[in-house]
Amino acid sequence: MTSGQLGKVMVIKQRAISSDEKLERREAILNAAGELFAGDDYHDISIASIARKAGLAKGTIFLYFKTKEELFLQLQIREYKSWFEDINRRLDTSLQHKKESSIDEFVKNIMASVGGHPMMIRLTPILHVILERNIDYKTALEFKSFLLSEIHTTGRLIERCLPFLRKNDGSRFLLHLQVLLIGLIQLSRPAPIVKQVIETERMEVFQLNFEEKLPEMLALLINGMKATGKR
Repeated sequence: MTSGQLGKVMVIKQRAISSDEKLERREAILNAAGELFAGDDYHDISIASIARKAGLAKGTIFLYFKTKEELFLQLQIREYKSWFEDINRRLDTSLQHKKESSIDEFVKNIMASVGGHPMMIRLTPILHVILERNIDYKTALEFKSFLLSEIHTTGRLIERCLPFLRKNDGSRFLLHLQVLLIGLIQLSRPAPIVKQVIETERMEVFQLNFEEKLPEMLALLINGMKATGKR
């Protein structure tokens, strides 16, 4: 074997990594993006900064994710998986103790699960307006298929916890929850200059506390679905 051929073999060996190593590297990239996003705005985070945080070359990121939007969408999927597992466990535990849940108990379970997943909360407002805007058909189909499956599974658990709900109302509730989260998160976290105006000019009507308002809105939503179901 010539020195040139030997060099090529060495390069190939250096580039070839196992499936486990690829998975570990993918997770490292997602972890780096999540750590940056915990303290910075989405628009202030670049692929280069994610690469530096993960200890990788910028070009390596694109071997795993075609775009920045796809990268953060995969981060959202990871967060969704964790949240669905959490809320399913909470609802299943409630059903093991009782055949059904009170509305107050159900709301407390939702609040506890939402509060335990701050990254999901931070990503939710940008999901539809940013993350879904620069992905291909295959990625979009995989994401929506995953979400549909999770919604149906959790929706059926919700209907068992709240028997007054009609068929598919559990899935509808989860979609309404998404709408509530997007609206409340955005309203409760105004831009710095807007927050300054509200506080300085004593415009308290615009002040909204996410942790206080969400359970109130959830109770109104569920009671409304209950009243509708009795008709």
